[in-house]
Amino acid sequence: MWPFTSSKSVPPGVVIRNVLGEQIDFVEGVWDLSDADLRHRNWPHADLSGMSLDGANCENINLFGARLIRTSFCGANLRNAEMSFSDATGATFRNANLDGCLLYRSETQLACFDGAVLSESSDIPGVRVVT
Repeated sequence: MWPFTSSKSVPPGVVIRNVLGEQIDFVEGVWDLSDADLRHRNWPHADLSGMSLDGANCENINLFGARLIRTSFCGANLRNAEMSFSDATGATFRNANLDGCLLYRSETQLACFDGAVLSESSDIPGVRVVT
C-alpha cells in the first residue's frame, strides 16, 4: 500500500501587487475580486490591469496612481474612492456607483461609463455633472 501524502489545501486568495511587482496585500477567501468586499483598502499604485472587480464593494478604496488598464468595475460600488492619477485606459465602469469618486488627472481614454451613477462630487476627466 502506498503511503498517502497529506496535501495542505491552499486557501483561495488574490495577491495584489504594485506597479513594481511587489506584493502590497492579499485578499483572502476569494478566487477573484468580483463581488469582493474591498472597502477601505489602501492600494496606492496597485496594478489591477485586466482584472475583474465586477460587483465589488470598493467604497473609500485608495487606488491613487494605480494601473487600471482594461480593468472591469461593472456594477461596482466606487463611492468616495480615490483613483486620482490612475491609468484607467479602456476600463469599464458600466453601472458602477461613482458618487464622490475622484479620478483627478487620471487617464480615462476609451473608458466606458455607460449607466454609471455620478454626482457633482464625482471628479472624472471629461465628464461634467450638472444638476
